[in-house]
Amino acid sequence: MTHHQPTRLRSHPLALAAAIALSASAVQAQVIDDLALRREGKDAVMTIRMTVQVQLRRSVASGADDLLQVYYDVVTSREQPNFIDGERRQLQTAALPRVVVTEDGTARELTNRKLVVRIDKGVRMRARAGRDNRSIDVVLEGQGEALSSAPSALIEPAPVIGTPSDAEVTARAGQLIGLARESLTRGEPDLAIEQLNEALNLPPNARTPEAQEAIAAARLAKGDRAGAQREADLYLQLYPSGNGAPRMRSLLAELGGGSAPAPTVAQAEPTDAARRAATSQLTGSWSQYFYGGASQTQTVLKDTPLEGQLPKIISDTTLSGTDQKQLSSSIDLNWRQRDTERDLRAAFRDNHTYEMMLGRPSRNRLTAAYVDWKETGPGLQARVGRQSGLGGGVLGRFDGVQGSWTFKPKWKIGAVAGQPTDELLDTRRYFGGLSLDAEALTENLGASLYLMQQQIDGQVDRQALGLDMRWFEGSTSVFSQYEYDLTLRGTNVASLQGTTTLSGGTTVNVLADYRAVPLLMLGNALFFADPNRALPRRLSDLLAYRSLSDLRQSVAATTAYSKQGLVGVTHPVTPQWQVGADIRLTSVGAIAPVPSINYPGSPASGNIWSGSLQLIGTNLYSERDTHVASLTLFKQPGHNGWQLSYNNMSAPTARLQLEPSLRVYGDNGTGSVKTLRWSPGLRLAWRGGEKWVIEGEVSAESSKTTSPTLNDNSTRVFYYLGYRLDL
Repeated sequence: MTHHQPTRLRSHPLALAAAIALSASAVQAQVIDDLALRREGKDAVMTIRMTVQVQLRRSVASGADDLLQVYYDVVTSREQPNFIDGERRQLQTAALPRVVVTEDGTARELTNRKLVVRIDKGVRMRARAGRDNRSIDVVLEGQGEALSSAPSALIEPAPVIGTPSDAEVTARAGQLIGLARESLTRGEPDLAIEQLNEALNLPPNARTPEAQEAIAAARLAKGDRAGAQREADLYLQLYPSGNGAPRMRSLLAELGGGSAPAPTVAQAEPTDAARRAATSQLTGSWSQYFYGGASQTQTVLKDTPLEGQLPKIISDTTLSGTDQKQLSSSIDLNWRQRDTERDLRAAFRDNHTYEMMLGRPSRNRLTAAYVDWKETGPGLQARVGRQSGLGGGVLGRFDGVQGSWTFKPKWKIGAVAGQPTDELLDTRRYFGGLSLDAEALTENLGASLYLMQQQIDGQVDRQALGLDMRWFEGSTSVFSQYEYDLTLRGTNVASLQGTTTLSGGTTVNVLADYRAVPLLMLGNALFFADPNRALPRRLSDLLAYRSLSDLRQSVAATTAYSKQGLVGVTHPVTPQWQVGADIRLTSVGAIAPVPSINYPGSPASGNIWSGSLQLIGTNLYSERDTHVASLTLFKQPGHNGWQLSYNNMSAPTARLQLEPSLRVYGDNGTGSVKTLRWSPGLRLAWRGGEKWVIEGEVSAESSKTTSPTLNDNSTRVFYYLGYRLDL
């Protein structure tokens, strides 16, 4: 969707450079890649895996314990995609209520995003940083027990700290089983079940069948006959010829569940039986939205003989009337089949935009169409089809294959090959890469090393060597990235980000980022070509009159670098109020003109400082209202400005959700040029049932720019209305 473009504080050189990097064609992108569940003690944890690098900022929970808003930043990345607002994923098991995650921008900003997590019943939720910089964890407090009653095929094992050997894993499982038996002896079946679930969440080992048998007995001791029957059935499905099989058949007979047939010679291997017990799930949605917009601009001369005589517009064009009219249709399908040995997924996501304005072509974007296969035993994983890069130096979306092999606990080698889906004039590009991943070099430290090479028209486009490192302990996470281009001999990225949540609930964020803008690639030379010659469409067009070494030097000479630093704090003052503050420094080097896309170039920005204060209130007049007010000040050479904003989310009824907002922006530029802009808006959603929702929004923007010689007034109205159906 390229519908509504948000109002920026100011046209930023970094945004302009990103446009160059994308060859004036933005990439449509989903943000959520997958949802996964696991148990951590008494809690259940849902990991939201993202397709972009993210940094958690804060979260706000409703008083009804059925809604959580998670605010995060998209870390400056190699590309600047057009995210699809309103993207949804849902996760449901027989043990837990349905959880729906919706991704959206914050007041339509591009890099400040928001996740809205809804659950069917009251469950206390809180957000924390994930174990890598592409995930956010949502903790469902007190739901570990409910999760433990779900089929183990649906639940991911808890991450194992360190790199334990098979003997160490088996020893830990034996220790937990012993503790569980002691708990049963003391008459504490709940504690025993928790300890046995921890044992079952370990990698498969020699004590796993024993733990599965013991948990059936623990559930029976608790008085949970249905749970005991379910665990005994699962034992016989997984280990039909195991030592505990006769006891499990006897238990089933006592519980009135019958008894499974005695194992035959053909059943000696449990693999086929386990796979027949696989659980399958199909989720997805279909949506259609109509987008419309109209603008009007009026410019009046001042302090001239014509003032008052030409009251109407004196500008190159008169903008008055409809400037946006389109119907956007999206489908999102996700199928998954999983058992204890195999995980098979398929995803299909497509968006079609039908343009109703003359001269604007309709377009279709297939954003995902892949099959993902994972075999637990040998540690193999592969994803084939149209997909987004998930690290390893892959840029954006591509058609191809990526796979990995976990050859030791927490050690993995990977490979990827494919072709970028975003077109670059008439060039042909493809890439391949290798990676080595260590989940735990030490108890808390992990790292990934990768080598990536991309070709363009038979020449090396980029040859990147990168190192990603991550450190995780409790509520603190730190991620770093460094990438160097071996052919163009320059740093692409050097970045460090960290998030920690202190004992009182205070969240602290830091970011230091240095990167090439646009990313170093030989293909960039196509856009910095001689304006006196015909626009080159392929690299061979340039090589006809310039040497390869000259092109490489040209890319290095025309590449700017951006620097960005951030420190932010959010502190809960009372159960209903939070305060936040952050300060950010951005600096972008000079960007050369690009005649091929009519870009005149940009001087170095100098240091751009911005500071922001936030006040967040929750449940002030209901169980589901949230309020975010912020004041942002920014200053750069020859220019300063401010923005005041307010966003509200309220649910007067269980079915109706209202989101009014207001932004007021002002700035003072060189030459006594002043701008004042008002942007009110209202968004609403009506949930007519469990599976469908009607949504709409209307927003306006009124802007006035004054200077010693001109007054410029413009207005814009934007609206959309549509529906979404969930499977």
